[in-house]
Amino acid sequence: MAAAWVRLCALVLIGVSSGAALAKDKTPSAIVVGGGLAGLTAAYELQSKGWQVTLLEAKPGMGGRSGLATSEWIGNAKAQPVLNQYLDRFKLETLPAPEFVRTPGYLIDGEYFSATDLATKQPATAEALKRYEKTLDDLARSIDDPLNPQANSTLFALDQINVSTWLDKLQLPSTARQLVNQQIRTRYDEPSRLSLLYFAQQNRVYRGVSDRDLRAARLPGGSPVLAQAFVKQLKTIKTSSPVTSIVQDKDGVTVKVGSVGYQADYLVMAVPLRALAKIQMTPGLDSQHLAALKGTNYGWRDQLMLKFKKPVWESRARMSGEIFSNAGLGMLWIEPALKGGANVVINLSGDNARLLQAFGDKQMVDQVLIRLHAFYPQARGSFTGYEVKRYSTDAGTGGAYLAYGPGQISKYWRLWERPVQRISFAGEHTDALYPGTLEGALRSGQRAASQVQDLLAGKSFDPAKAAPVAAAAAAGAVAAKESKGGFFSNMFGGSDDKGDKADKAPAKAEPKKDEEARQDKPGFFKRLFGGADKPEVKAEPIAKAEEVAPAPAPAPQAAPAPVAPAPVVKEAAAKPAATKAASGKHAPAHKPAHKPAEAKKATAKSEPAKKAVANTQAKAG
Repeated sequence: MAAAWVRLCALVLIGVSSGAALAKDKTPSAIVVGGGLAGLTAAYELQSKGWQVTLLEAKPGMGGRSGLATSEWIGNAKAQPVLNQYLDRFKLETLPAPEFVRTPGYLIDGEYFSATDLATKQPATAEALKRYEKTLDDLARSIDDPLNPQANSTLFALDQINVSTWLDKLQLPSTARQLVNQQIRTRYDEPSRLSLLYFAQQNRVYRGVSDRDLRAARLPGGSPVLAQAFVKQLKTIKTSSPVTSIVQDKDGVTVKVGSVGYQADYLVMAVPLRALAKIQMTPGLDSQHLAALKGTNYGWRDQLMLKFKKPVWESRARMSGEIFSNAGLGMLWIEPALKGGANVVINLSGDNARLLQAFGDKQMVDQVLIRLHAFYPQARGSFTGYEVKRYSTDAGTGGAYLAYGPGQISKYWRLWERPVQRISFAGEHTDALYPGTLEGALRSGQRAASQVQDLLAGKSFDPAKAAPVAAAAAAGAVAAKESKGGFFSNMFGGSDDKGDKADKAPAKAEPKKDEEARQDKPGFFKRLFGGADKPEVKAEPIAKAEEVAPAPAPAPQAAPAPVAPAPVVKEAAAKPAATKAASGKHAPAHKPAHKPAEAKKATAKSEPAKKAVANTQAKAG
């Protein structure tokens, strides 16, 4: 009897140890929601570490927010190190960029100017742009650590100010202000909707990175080519699978796509914030995350590609690359068409895009074509067609890319970089250094994959802490008032007396109805297309963060479908019930970024003043 008991105990111990061994050897699993470049990167990195990965994408195609251009200008290894690593790994070829597209140009009242032309033919405008760039460089240089831009109360105060208020104080001549406004709204959002601290932080990141570094090569086919390279590496991809709900518990994560359920140990959420807001989560997100879902500003953009039989502009201008217009054409990107002729890709951004929401695609194209025809009379005769990509009406993104508004860094800075239980977040909006860019999306996918592995290893992440907004804002206001003749006076370029008057302005946000009234007054189209971007002598009062209304979310409609999606080479394993697309996170095919050094490395040395570069590729598409 005793011997039988011993044998039974031995069998139980063997079973327990075998079960533990099997559990230890079990292949870890992850679900990635969102088939943009952030999600593709996370899935690829996890699969390469031996994980079982299922990628769910709401739309029929992969690749996310692809632009209309048939190729994409990218930065070198200094500007976009992660992107270049993947291009090398997947053996994707690039073409060197011609010299004439490596610096931006200008279209002023229909006449093309290179930077050199501007200095000789319009010296007042060129000088004003230099003054703006120098002042912006000084502002960017004041941030020691771009990962912690609100390090002190003086910097924190910048988050309570919008960029338009700062520009008003510079009192730029009309043409220079129009060009600056167009550059800012194209790369971020309308200056009046953009946090000055965010604008300064981004220019700090790109300080020392030249325009030539940012447009060093052309990637034929653009970001969809890179997306397809990732797709070919992945084993399980399910398209047309909009996620409706996510449930977390101590054992794992359950994801619902209609009536179909998927289970895994962990999850990477790689969709834009507006798409995430449509997914039911159990347990739900905390109040800070919920506020960020609704309140974080996205830059608005409509992108048009006008097709012509032949170039109708003067050949000597060699109009190609990034061109900023002051007269109704937004930001232009001109390139040869694949089958002859020429394409003009035009970004209508900021409030210009918002005001066009009532227009159909053809009406919007006609308004732009009228202005192009005024400068180049052969335009209508050579025009053959168009394509339109409207990020601004995309219910899944609520705009184009992250663009923090006043007060939003104070509330939401780096909020999405920390996992919530078993979920890690990816996407351009989760990268502190390079948001809104292709580089930022790829970096975020790598970070999210690394965090999921850390969670499996038992590492815990501290929850994100909200900044003490009220106390810090008060301290910032004090710093602003006490800096007479110092930082703020120099930053705004005015006298001490003027600075005092501005500081004493009532901290009250401008009523929305007043702004709309200005937009709807006579000369609607002139204002719409930049004709009224004139500097105001009187500065707007500084707005407190909590009083700044976030950009209105567009009316709900189907999730965005990329114009040029990378075809999926995998069969969908299961066909879920047809459901309204909920997300579709896509990595922005854009902007460059200089080497992603950590904060200390990024600030180790002070470079000479450079042109305010900011994320060119990201917005040019």
